[in-house]
This record gives sequence, C-alpha cells and structure tokens, in this order.
Amino acid sequence: MASQDLKGKVAIVTGASSGVGWQTAVRLGEAGVRLCVTARRVEALEKLRHQLEERGVECISVPGDVTVQEDVEQVVRECLTHYGRVDILVNDAGVQSYGLFDELPWEHITRIFDINCFGFMRFARAVLPHFRAQGSGHILNIQSMLSKGSAPLLSAYSASKHATLGWAKSLEMELMGTGIQVSNILVPSVSSNMFAHAPTMFGLAPKPVPPTYDVDVVARAAVRCARRPGKTVVPVFLQGRLMLWVNAIAPWAGKLIMGQWGARMQMRDEPVDRPEGNLFHAIPQGVGPEGPVPPTPRWKRYSATAGLMALMGGLVFGVAGLARAAR
Repeated sequence: MASQDLKGKVAIVTGASSGVGWQTAVRLGEAGVRLCVTARRVEALEKLRHQLEERGVECISVPGDVTVQEDVEQVVRECLTHYGRVDILVNDAGVQSYGLFDELPWEHITRIFDINCFGFMRFARAVLPHFRAQGSGHILNIQSMLSKGSAPLLSAYSASKHATLGWAKSLEMELMGTGIQVSNILVPSVSSNMFAHAPTMFGLAPKPVPPTYDVDVVARAAVRCARRPGKTVVPVFLQGRLMLWVNAIAPWAGKLIMGQWGARMQMRDEPVDRPEGNLFHAIPQGVGPEGPVPPTPRWKRYSATAGLMALMGGLVFGVAGLARAAR
C-alpha cells in the first residue's frame, strides 16, 4: 500500500497520560494528525494537550476508563462532535501486575484482561460503525513482544496480550475489502511509566526485562504504521526479531534463561509498597513519556546482540555436529 498522508487525519489515542500513548500522540501530532487523547487522569491529559497545542497541534482531551462502556462511547462521541470524523484508533491503554500466578489476586487477573484485551475491543466496536460508514479507518493496536512470548511474574499480562493479538488477527480477516485496516506493533521492553504504576506482590519496584528501549522507538513505529497500515510490526532487532527467531529454532533457550533468572531481572533493589498500583484507580505517579528505568545505552544493546548471536551460532553448530556424529 502506498504511503498515506497523515495531515488532517483524526486519531483517538487511548492510554495517553504516560508512556507509549503520550509519546505516540506527540509523534502523530508532529505528522499533522488532529488528536483526541484519553486516559483516566484529567490533569495528565491536560498537560499533554497544552504541550501539543504549544507545538501547533490541534488536540482535545476526553477523560475516560476503557473498562466503562459509557466512557468509551463518550470519547468517540466527543471526537466526532469536535472533528466530524475519526480516522485512526490507537489502542494503547494497558496495565501489568507482578506476582506468581497462584498468588495474584483473582481481581488483578480479570482487571488486566478487562483493560488490556476488552478495552481494545470496546474502543474498536465503538469506532467501527463510523469507519464502515465512511469506508475507511485504521485500528492500530499497541501490543507487546509478550503477545508471542512469555515471562515469569507476568502470566496474566502475557495471556491478555496473546488474546488481544489473536482478536486483532481475526478482525483483520473480517475487515478485508472494507477499506478498514488493522495494524499491530509488538513492543519490546521500553522506558515507560508503566513501571511507576504497576502493582507488585514482592515489595520491590518492578523493571522491564533488559535491554530497555526508548518509548520513542514505538511512537515512531506507530507513525510508520499510520502511514502504511495493515501490518504487524516488530520495531527492534535484539529484543524483537532476534528473539522471535531464537524462540522458533531453540525455544528451550529462552525458557531456560527466563525460568532461571527472569524473575530477578524484573526487580529493582528499591523497596515499594504498591499492591494495587493503578489497576482500579488512577495514581498521580508517572506522568509523561519516560519512566523510572532509563533506556539501555546503545553500545550495551549492540554488545548483547553480538554475544547472543555468537552463542546461538555455537549452539546450532554444536547440535549439527552431534547429529553428524550420531550418523
């Protein structure tokens, strides 16, 4: 598909009060998109709106909770009232809760699904009648590498992301020939404020599995997807395409590493008492794009890539040698 001009398009961005949602709104605004940003935190949304308007971006903010049907409908209604149309839905709102599966409160598990999976679906159902009426539209889902993988302590989050990607792939088939596109971005570990919000059962502040990328990596990928919709995009190599390749040829390797060290890799040596975080109520911490864990320096990412590729190459040749010896 030819690249689309985004100037004058209208986008709803959910989860815009921090992290990837915030930065994606900024990047889309720079590309000429008119915005309707939404999240639960009124003050954070207003801060984003003022920042965008200072840069000459047209933007309205409509607070809402993706788990409340009336809120979802209100966001779409106000966007249509103000702009007269909606062209792009960026589904970004998401939450995590860190804990062993059998120790997570059941309410955490169901809430994670309600936000990460059903929240995407609610907004899609709210915009689809308008997309069908105008014969065009784009549902751009901010997914996760855990949509195709797994991690200890994040069983509910991983499951919700698997479910959401499966739904998006099915929706893409149903919408073929309608002019409505579906895209997905599989996000690696990023320096998002999600880690300033997330509940944890361990009394230690959570952190992403390294290496960590800048949230702007995802925001720029979202703009590329908006221009060329209809794809599932993996925007990075080391914690993206390379991981998918390793899992395809040697799934035991990732299982061994994450099973042995994955839990400790996701905890900082910083005490925190946050058993519910932002699951059920918005919290003031963590406004803006960047969170408490900075991006991994590029040289470290390159070194890790070279080391992992050398290790995998050695394993592949070793297995091949054993197979020849057995013959």
